[in-house]
Amino acid sequence: MEHGNNRTIRRAAASIATAAAMIFTQGLAAKESAAGSYPSRPVTVVVPYSAGGFTDIMARLLSKLLSEKWGHPVVVENVVGAGGNLGASKVARSAPDGYTLLVSNTATNSINQFIYKRIDFDPVKGFEPVILIIKTPNAVIANNEVPANSVEELVKLVKTDPGKFNYGSSGVGTTAQLTGALFQDAAGVKLEHIPYKGSSGVMTALQGNFVQMAFDNSVAWAPLVEAGRVKALAIASLKRSPLMPAVPTMDEAGFKGFESSSWFGISAPLATPKPIIEKLNADINAILSMPEFLEKMKGGEIVGGTPDDYARFIENEAAKWEKAVALSGVEKQ
Repeated sequence: MEHGNNRTIRRAAASIATAAAMIFTQGLAAKESAAGSYPSRPVTVVVPYSAGGFTDIMARLLSKLLSEKWGHPVVVENVVGAGGNLGASKVARSAPDGYTLLVSNTATNSINQFIYKRIDFDPVKGFEPVILIIKTPNAVIANNEVPANSVEELVKLVKTDPGKFNYGSSGVGTTAQLTGALFQDAAGVKLEHIPYKGSSGVMTALQGNFVQMAFDNSVAWAPLVEAGRVKALAIASLKRSPLMPAVPTMDEAGFKGFESSSWFGISAPLATPKPIIEKLNADINAILSMPEFLEKMKGGEIVGGTPDDYARFIENEAAKWEKAVALSGVEKQ
């Protein structure tokens, strides 16, 4: 009787092992099939901001080139609200099948978690990072009335007359404000922060000498710098900008490792099959070297790399911006 029970147990164990192996094999086959036929229908790229801005322009160019590569439509959908959180949330809750993607970025996947009380997704661990596409570094901008032509001269000037100098930003919690907070910490100076509604307001204020400095996007400010209406003292990047090749980096100016940029990549819902993530990564990497993409994204730093590269980058950025928010004193809203 005992031997009979043992045989029954062994048969049951063998059946379970066989079933598990079949499920595993079927799962692998399903993933391979999904990657092999992906995409077989339209793909949606969610831009968490309104149409017409840099994020939207980049996403539409990428979508066009992917459509041509795949032979299937890639549609941009603008989902606006809560500083980008509504769009990110939509993707986080979407099916993990590769057909809904997010233009992940500095705000939605790094900064917002530190300035919004309620976010219904994990900006760092709640997505499958696909690829970091482009970084657009911020720059230290001054109006022409400020008697300083380098960051070193600027710091000396501010230290000789503390409390006199200010800077404008495109709003509370933006990289423009937070870069100013990082700059003050690194330079050991104090500046008054004056927020505006968007970069255009800061541009007008700086040219009119209502504010003296800005720490804003180099691509947006390059035309004003080239026209001599404002001056760029440094680029907050480890590489010089092709739009302002004569302007030194903050690293060159003595602020070793100082880097601040707006960045944009692609992320997918958590648990999207790895073969699909790898296909997306390979296809987008190929697009990043296309002349059409390079020409239209001139001024930004094209990055690329692996999904793991992007995952590490997002984690490092989250740590940096958490520090910046703490330094700035911005309270969660």
